[in-house]
Amino acid sequence: MRSMTGFGRGRFEGERFACTAEIRSVNHRFFDAHIRLPLELASFELKVKKLVQSRVKRGRLDVTVNIERSQVSDVTLNKSLLKAYLGAMEKLRKEYDLSGEIDLIQLLRIPGVLNLEAVGVTDEAMSVVEEAVGRATEAAVENLDQMRVDEGQQLKVDILIRIGAIKEEVITISDLVRGTLEAYQERLKSRLMELLRGVSLDPNRLAQEAAFYVERSDITEEITRLNSHIDQFREMMEKGEEVGKTLDFLLQEMNREANTILSKTTGITGNGLGISTAAISIKTGVEKIREQIQNVE
Repeated sequence: MRSMTGFGRGRFEGERFACTAEIRSVNHRFFDAHIRLPLELASFELKVKKLVQSRVKRGRLDVTVNIERSQVSDVTLNKSLLKAYLGAMEKLRKEYDLSGEIDLIQLLRIPGVLNLEAVGVTDEAMSVVEEAVGRATEAAVENLDQMRVDEGQQLKVDILIRIGAIKEEVITISDLVRGTLEAYQERLKSRLMELLRGVSLDPNRLAQEAAFYVERSDITEEITRLNSHIDQFREMMEKGEEVGKTLDFLLQEMNREANTILSKTTGITGNGLGISTAAISIKTGVEKIREQIQNVE
């Protein structure tokens, strides 16, 4: 099982340059990759995305790839672009009566103003760079995946403890529900005595009415489904695949069953309070697990 949060870094060093790739990931409902490459490497974006998607199925990822050149044959200045920026600055200065000196270093940092010609001179050179980008990205993805696995295992341990606590509450409810008939009889008798003000009651009739209410408020089916959902949940946890969405669905169903148990046992005296307390504990546990599952791939 993998977390959707992690960081990975990969680096490949060649004779004339080094390539570094970094990937940061956080939780997201779908696969959402944002890739940043140097302008001259823009054509490699699809390759980088496919490499990342081969190992990551879900999450928002920020991927940054940079090239560090150890040998630069020449640097060219994009004069037309620089002229356009300078013209825009001069226009702003006049229209808004601005003052200040133009910073040459900041001008040179504008994307596209300076072009390094060590890369992209020939198809052969670009082929070498493409291989470097691929190998650096693969290393970063491997590093990221390992971190996601490690965090996923920590989540798994905590979640299994919490699902075990939910199982204990279900067992408690199963034990308490056996005394429901007697509780309903007492509740029904109390209400009838209040309404009839001392008129004698037929014990057989009272038992029939109580049995009728018990049937309407029977939670055996809800208990069975809760146990089934818990077993499925544990099984999915052991698969270690892309399970986040399935686990979230099972938790929704557990919450639904707990709500039904609460609605059916409201007002019952005796064991009813214990059943309600256990059902509320199940809902609380489910909500805590759901918060963690939001970060599972």
